[in-house]
Amino acid sequence: MHRSFKTSRGCEASRRVSRRTFLGGLAATAVNSATKPVGLGFGTYAHSMLRWEDSLELIGRTGYDGVELAVMPDWPTAPQRLSKYDRSRLRGRLLDMGLRLPALLENLRALHPVQSHRENLERLRRAIDLGADLSPRKPPIFETVLGRAPDEWAEVRNQMVDEVGDWSRVATDGETVICFKPHAGNAVNNVERSLWLVDQVGSPYFRCTYDYSHLWLAGHELVPSLEVLLPVCPYVHLKDAAGTTGSHRFLLPGDGETDYVEMFRQLGKLGYSGFANIEVSSQIHRKDDYQPIETTRVCYERMAAAFDEAGLPRLGA
Repeated sequence: MHRSFKTSRGCEASRRVSRRTFLGGLAATAVNSATKPVGLGFGTYAHSMLRWEDSLELIGRTGYDGVELAVMPDWPTAPQRLSKYDRSRLRGRLLDMGLRLPALLENLRALHPVQSHRENLERLRRAIDLGADLSPRKPPIFETVLGRAPDEWAEVRNQMVDEVGDWSRVATDGETVICFKPHAGNAVNNVERSLWLVDQVGSPYFRCTYDYSHLWLAGHELVPSLEVLLPVCPYVHLKDAAGTTGSHRFLLPGDGETDYVEMFRQLGKLGYSGFANIEVSSQIHRKDDYQPIETTRVCYERMAAAFDEAGLPRLGA
């Protein structure tokens, strides 16, 4: 059962005048004029309990610049659930809310004993078709993890190159960039393995998502990992983590140790021009007491303030 809700313009967090916002505006004047604007997005991975219409309304009214649509089979915006009419309505709502569509989120698993290579390719094709329907001028990134366990890396890495190489050829035909996420629980779990895989596949349509929560668990420091990995990362995820690689939990951005002001300063310094998208972990959004409206608002206020303090310009601002 999907929850429905009503939003209030009085609760909108966007563009509110405050002392911090004012100071952030002054800081922005000190940033090199060549700094590229970056979008602040929110992922509907956190909104499986909402109708997609209500999810877009919430994200847009809160003040975000874009939305990452979750397209896994059980989500409201799974391609097979959306008719031609639904897609037209969805595209219209994105335009009405002024929301860009930087990415579609899937969950493919390379070399999986159940989720076959053929099934992965079909899911990829369906997502690419959906992206073309919703954003024909600029196809959204296809974002996914890769699977397998960290201690299997040496055993599976060459096979993984072959399999995701097939993915990249499908993506090339669809003019869609695949961004895989280095994941603490997956075979590709750190900077070195990510760079190796991108290099071996050798396709401009196969790139990486920068998600510091996973890299923090792998022991990487923020600035060095950004400097090394960002050249092959056209997409950024925002969330925090606590614990260790073997026993960890994911947190909302701002609830952990990540210095987001420094992260956003570095994005500006390094010339990043994509989206920074908030991802709420399933460890959070599957809890019985999870509050999707409040979570969407709190994450926006924290990250928008960090943008301001870092002097990083926003898309559409």
